[in-house]
Amino acid sequence: MSVIVKIMGGLGNQMFQYAAGRSLSTRLNCELKLDNSWFYESGCGASRFPLLHNFPISTLEASQEEISELIYQKQNILLKLLRKKKKYTSFYKEEPSFDFWQDFNSFLSPVYLYGYWQNEKYFSGIESVIRKDFQFPSFTNIEADNISDKINNSLNSVSIHIRRGDYVNNPHTNQYHGTCSIEYYKEALKLISNEYGSLELFIFSDDPQWIKLNFDTKDYSSNIIDIPAHNDFPYHDMSLMSLCKHHIIANSSFSWWGAWLSNKNGVIISPKQWFSDEKMRYFNPALSSWIKI
Repeated sequence: MSVIVKIMGGLGNQMFQYAAGRSLSTRLNCELKLDNSWFYESGCGASRFPLLHNFPISTLEASQEEISELIYQKQNILLKLLRKKKKYTSFYKEEPSFDFWQDFNSFLSPVYLYGYWQNEKYFSGIESVIRKDFQFPSFTNIEADNISDKINNSLNSVSIHIRRGDYVNNPHTNQYHGTCSIEYYKEALKLISNEYGSLELFIFSDDPQWIKLNFDTKDYSSNIIDIPAHNDFPYHDMSLMSLCKHHIIANSSFSWWGAWLSNKNGVIISPKQWFSDEKMRYFNPALSSWIKI
C-alpha cells in the first residue's frame, strides 16, 4: 500500500505536494511515491521540470500501472475488498479548494493525491522531517557561494522576492494571481527598518533586469541576485533566501518556502491578499506568526 502524489508546477508547488504526501505516508506508515507525468504531458510542463531530486530524498516514482489503479478505479480484488471494508468512496483525492481540507487527516492507503496542498497544516507535526528532507545541495556556482558568504556576514539581511514572469506576461495568470505592488515592498521595508535600523537587501526575481531598472532601493545597501543558469538551478535562489534573517515574500510558493526554511527568527512579511481573483481573496497560506500587509 502506498500514497501517490501528483507533482506539478514550479519548485515551490512541488515542495508543497511532496510535504503533504510525506506527512500522510508517515501517518499511515506506508510508502510515498511520486507521479511526475504532468511534466511530460502535452502543454502542461513545457517550461517546468521535476526538481525534487535535488533534495536528499529517496522517494520512488510511481509506475503507470500503480497510478491507473487509483485514478481509474481499476483495482485488483484486494483493493476492492479494502475499499468495501473501509468504506472508501474513492482512492483518488482531489483537493476541493485552497483551504485546508479537514478530510485529509482521515485518508487511508492506498490513496492518490491531486492538488497543490499549499497549507502548513498538511504537514504539521513533522516539520522537522520536512526541513531535513528539504536540505539544499551545495552551490554549483561560485557566484552563489559568494552571495551566501555575504548574507551570512550581514547583520540584518532582508530577502525580497519580486515575482514577475508569467504573473505579468500571461493575461490569465495575471488576472488570477496578480503581482505585489511597489508600495507593498516599500511599506514592508519601512516596517523592518523601524525595528532593526540598518538593513542589507538581497533582491530575488525571475526578471532581475526589470528590478535593476524599476526597483528603487533608496539608501539601503542592496544586492540584486542574478545568478547565471538560474532556470537550471532555481533552488540556488531559494537556498540563498533561506539564509537571510528577514523576509519580504511575494504571493508565491517559491518565496514562501524560502522564508519557512529560514531559521534566523527574523521578521517575515507576506501580502495580505494572495490572489487577485476575488473568489480567492480569503485564501492565504501565510503563517499566523507572519505579518500581512
